[in-house]
Amino acid sequence: MNGQVTKRPRKLLFVNYSLETGGIETLLLELSRAMMSGDRYRPSVCVFEADGKLQEEFEAMDVPVHIVRKRRSRDYLLPFRMRNLIRREGYELVHAHNQVSWLYGGLGALLAGRPLVYTEHTSLAKFQTAQQKNLKMALRLFGRKTRLVTTVARHLIPSLEQDIGIPSSRIRNIYNGIDPEPYQIRIERDRKLQELGLPLASRIIGIVASLTEAKDHATLLRAFTHVLQQVPDARLLIVGEGPLEAGLRDLVDELAIGGHVHFLGVRRDIPELLQLFDVFTLSSLIEGLPISLLEAMASACPVVATRIPGVDELVSDDAGILVPHSSPREQAAALVRVLTEEGLAERLGQGGQERVLQQFSFDAMIRSYLSCYDEVLHGMDADRTP
Repeated sequence: MNGQVTKRPRKLLFVNYSLETGGIETLLLELSRAMMSGDRYRPSVCVFEADGKLQEEFEAMDVPVHIVRKRRSRDYLLPFRMRNLIRREGYELVHAHNQVSWLYGGLGALLAGRPLVYTEHTSLAKFQTAQQKNLKMALRLFGRKTRLVTTVARHLIPSLEQDIGIPSSRIRNIYNGIDPEPYQIRIERDRKLQELGLPLASRIIGIVASLTEAKDHATLLRAFTHVLQQVPDARLLIVGEGPLEAGLRDLVDELAIGGHVHFLGVRRDIPELLQLFDVFTLSSLIEGLPISLLEAMASACPVVATRIPGVDELVSDDAGILVPHSSPREQAAALVRVLTEEGLAERLGQGGQERVLQQFSFDAMIRSYLSCYDEVLHGMDADRTP
């Protein structure tokens, strides 16, 4: 023995509601992948719902996935089950994502005596008024015991300070970042159109978003009816799934645009689809910092999106067109411009790609999160030193 002590990786537990395909889940997958290639941290994931579509991808990387089921409505025993898991598996740090995970996973971490990091991905505005009030009350009781809070966009900071009482000294903004390389591929456009059963002359508008109220697909469908009047060969590809799918399909029938709208469900060929899109669009009412928008910009796909907090931090004037939310005619006008105005799509696509490369680096995001973990655990180690 040479007397050297080999430092072991520290055990980290991510807590999220599920492992369905979404922005948070994709972020956790990529954070885990980056950590598994290093020697500082070993991640695991705990979720409250089983059978998420991304679970197998975590397990294929040897990232343990724990299912601690949450009962409907309030589950007063869930924090204690979380405490037992954290203690049993010896996790040294817990990182919770979004408010419900913060409430239950965070309480479990505090009951287990482990430090807690929290990331705010979207505002409390996505909840109904009564739910917002209850969450604010609960989070104020223990939120200030969270060692560090990070946000994916700056517009989320004031609510944490004012509604939850988090001191600004313990808040860090870490913009979502992506590895641009997978999105800079080239595809055979005709082959991809044929694979999807689309005419070769199609002009493709695409959206990648869960089918929920916050994404407001209904406004996009109404906008698309106006687009078709000027671009009759346009097709709308809707990528994602969610509770509103049946209602949106009914709306498609009501608007008589069914031959031009295609629900693709969850896809694992997003980089190829983004290369196929002539324009990427979001009709959202609420966002944090949408990863799907970052992916589209990294692909040099021109963007039309709603001017809402978070999106306006990502899309500058030379990187896309922003329109008011809930405004079908204005969204349609912007989409038609991109599809028909010579040179506009290329200029916006290049501007968006340059912005992602310069300001939304995946490596910078990873370094920032690891730095937060280092800071918290160093503080804990110092507190234990006699």
